Order: sequence, then C-alpha cells, then structure tokens
Amino acid sequence: MPLPPVPAPDPLPPDSEPVRLPREMRVTAALIDLADILVADFDPADFLYRVAEHCMDLLDIGDAGVMLATPGAGPLRLVATTSERVRLIELFELDAREGPCFTAYHEAHPVDHQNLAVPSRWRAFSARAHRAGYHSVHATPIQLRAQTIGVLNLFRRTPGPLPDADRHLARALADITAISLFQQTCLDHHRTLSMQLQQALTTRSIIDQAKGYLTSHHGVDPETAFQRLRSYARHHQVRIADLARDVIDGTVKLPLPTDSTAQSTLSRRKTARPEQGITDPGD
Repeated sequence: MPLPPVPAPDPLPPDSEPVRLPREMRVTAALIDLADILVADFDPADFLYRVAEHCMDLLDIGDAGVMLATPGAGPLRLVATTSERVRLIELFELDAREGPCFTAYHEAHPVDHQNLAVPSRWRAFSARAHRAGYHSVHATPIQLRAQTIGVLNLFRRTPGPLPDADRHLARALADITAISLFQQTCLDHHRTLSMQLQQALTTRSIIDQAKGYLTSHHGVDPETAFQRLRSYARHHQVRIADLARDVIDGTVKLPLPTDSTAQSTLSRRKTARPEQGITDPGD
C-alpha cells in the first residue's frame, strides 16, 4: 500500500522577516565590516555611509547622518545620511548654522534635544525637524583626543533621551570613525583629512546624480530613489558609490519600480510639505 504523500509545509506569512540576531552579535559584525573596509582601497565615503547604516541597525533611532570638517579650517560639511529626509534637515541645519549637531561640533561635546516639539535655542531647526517626523536628536562629536573633525547625528522618532547603552555605543562608533580616518592619514601621508573629506563630498555628489536619474527615469521621489540604491548595493554587496556611477553611465539598470511603489511615491508627493531653500553651503 503506497504511503500517503507528505503534506507541504505551511507557507510563511507574507510579512515574515528573517530572525534578527542579538545586538551583541550585530555589534561584532559591524566592527568586522568596518575593519574590512580599512584593509585595502579605502573609500572614505563608503566607510562613512557604512557607519551611518550601522547606527541605524544598532541604535534606537530613525535616521543617522555624518558631518565632517577639516580640523582647524573649513566649514562643517554633510557627507553621509541614511535617508533623503534627514539629508534635507541636515543641510538646513548647516545653512542656518543652528541646531544640536552644529552645536555639538563647535562646542566639542555631546548635545541632546529630547523633545523637538518644545521651543529651544534652535527654534528654526526644531520646527523643521519636527515637521519632518523626528521628535528628538542626539549629536556626538567625532574626535580623537582634543581634535574634533565632525559629528555623528542621530534622529529619533520618539521624544526623550537616547538610552544609556545606545549613548555609549554611539560614542564608540564616533571614536572608531575618528581613529579610522586618522589611521588612513598615518598610513598614507598623501591622503590628508582634507583630501578624504573632498573625496567623500565628490562621492556624495555622484550619489545625488544617481538619485536624480532614478527620479527622472523611474518616476519615483528622491527618498525612494535613495532607498533603492541602498537596497541594491546591500543585496549585491557593492559600494553605493560604485553602483551610483554604474547607474549614471548605464552599466547597471535597476529594475523599474512596481506599481505599488509608484503609487506610494505619488501619495507622498501629494502630501509632503516642500522643503525649499535648502542648499549645501559648500556647493
């Protein structure tokens, strides 16, 4: 007598996600990833984007950004963000020369703004960031000993202080960033911090061009375009800067967005407030 067929396992629900590893394991993986970037062909822009990505994964935040400046000279510049939304807020902060991130860099100590809905010393920044959906900000200087070269900016979607464990980890990530950039200067005397900053800014410009291409040719907004670049780069394990170059010159063609993605983009365009007058002070 033939055996009855083995029933197929129940399919996973459509919204199921891979099991999330404990944070201790993800911290270890992040450190290995950042160390691996330092081994050869160091790209400061790729490194700084990875730092921002790891902040998103490891900390209780909604978005992250990294600003850098040449020590002792030159303005603070935005070099990496995890979303188009936070990029606009960061550029506004630099243009207005006010905000917790700007203050943390110039005063060389961490700065918290625990409730953006409450009036503060950064009235214009707070109003703009709160309208964008953020409720608190934590800024940690990127410094080595007494030298401050930038700031790590963490934007949260809930009010209140950054948890102590997250605060310590943010400090560690900022320290790793500073040490890594200074290490590259020591290994290659021709690769000064100023040159690393310029390389990162050039890469950011290329990524912006790729976002513009996707916005124009795929009918998506800049936020969706950036997230598609990030997702494709992660999935194919390539640098986001290299992918951006390939998208611009036509070497890589990202698949067209689904109808649902396009509809979501259209809805956001209809409801979003326009952010006007925001430019990179250095462009």
